[in-house]
Amino acid sequence: MPSPPPANTHQVLEINLISAQGLKPPSSPRRRLQTYAVTWIDPDTKLRTRVDKLGGHNPTWNDKFLFRVSPEFLAGDTSSVCVVIYAIGTFRDHLVGTVRFFISNMLSRDADKSTPCFSAFQIRRPSGRFHGVMNIGAMVMDGSGFPALEKIPAIGYRDLMGEKIQQRRRKTVEEKSKELKEEEVLSSESCDNSCTEEGEGESSTASSSSSPRTLKDWNGVRELAGNKALTMSASGFLCCLVSQRSVHQQFSPTNPSLER
Repeated sequence: MPSPPPANTHQVLEINLISAQGLKPPSSPRRRLQTYAVTWIDPDTKLRTRVDKLGGHNPTWNDKFLFRVSPEFLAGDTSSVCVVIYAIGTFRDHLVGTVRFFISNMLSRDADKSTPCFSAFQIRRPSGRFHGVMNIGAMVMDGSGFPALEKIPAIGYRDLMGEKIQQRRRKTVEEKSKELKEEEVLSSESCDNSCTEEGEGESSTASSSSSPRTLKDWNGVRELAGNKALTMSASGFLCCLVSQRSVHQQFSPTNPSLER
């Protein structure tokens, strides 16, 4: 009997950093409060949200991150996720607060981990006091649906979608270049055929146009010959009239020479 396929040894933990309320800005910056959050499970791999430029003290990020985790990590009591909030500064970014929560508190062992869970956690300021809350969602998915996480331990949804979009754009560009090449081949073939047909048409047109010209030239010759004949006949007719008049005068009864 064939051996069963090996079981998937890792799962994907999705962390959604949704928003925060009641942030207390650092005292040093004089500009409008613009914040972002950084999250990680392993400090060697940290992922960052986009910068919220409109929310101020109540920012909204709604960025999702995927972490490759093992079943042992999900079952551990001390397995945790860290989140740090920063404010954009003129020369450097300033720490606003931190959040650290345990997976066991976020995802119940008895409940279905594939169902998203949402919770609000207090934000600890650099002084150690709590000020404001952060809204976070989490769920667990099968790792077989994310082949990108087989090479890297974590990735953001925006980066993942950007990679897919680049692949789609690359395919689209290749398809367009292929279509352009096919169109060029078809246009060159049609051009050759049209040039051949035009050459044949020009030759037939030239032969057909030459015949009226030849006839016109021939008619011109005939007209010229006819004009010459008319001229000659007209001159002969005039000469005949002059000779007859002279003869008539010579033999006329009133001619005095005849009377003598």
